Amino acid sequence: MIIYGARAVHLKSAQSKNTICPSCNTQGSSVISIYRKHAHIFWIPLFPISKNGISQCQHCRKVLEPKEMPEPIKREYVNLKNDAKGPVWQFVGSGIIAALISWGFYANAEDKKKESAYLQSPQTGDIYSYKVEGGHYSTFKIMSVTQDSIFISPNQYEINKIGRVYTIDKPENYSEIMYGMSRIKIKEMYESGEVYGIDRQ
Repeated sequence: MIIYGARAVHLKSAQSKNTICPSCNTQGSSVISIYRKHAHIFWIPLFPISKNGISQCQHCRKVLEPKEMPEPIKREYVNLKNDAKGPVWQFVGSGIIAALISWGFYANAEDKKKESAYLQSPQTGDIYSYKVEGGHYSTFKIMSVTQDSIFISPNQYEINKIGRVYTIDKPENYSEIMYGMSRIKIKEMYESGEVYGIDRQ
């Protein structure tokens, strides 16, 4: 379950000294307050989504929304709203998301570097994940390596979810029959995306 929503935070308040309350005609009794609303997920603020406010008469307690304010109060409201700056912590969630995205790009680049090294120097036991016709995925294991070729044992099982291919990577799932394949062919399969992952134990 994902808990999300919006929450308003008080930014600034100021009392209007010269304006007259349209409800009770008291002068200088209106307090203008500014709030900034932010979106949140699991109570972690993501980013601000709006900034609004109200005025309230301290004499008759009448609350006015911006569209209800007489022009003198509205002018003070607009000035206060422009002057009110929100807290930086309302962007915490956005910062976390940006950091996670950056880390994801970095981790992916590091994985590609490792896979490139594994491709250049294959070793017995390396596991290659690849796409099978029909939208399925499987793996094969390197059993031996020569100067020009590798000998692989294919996984006898396939799976239709790329993120769960690890569930079929079990020693007992690999065939006892080995197939030879040139190292150039393996490189071509990787560069075309047919082989999309290489793991080394």
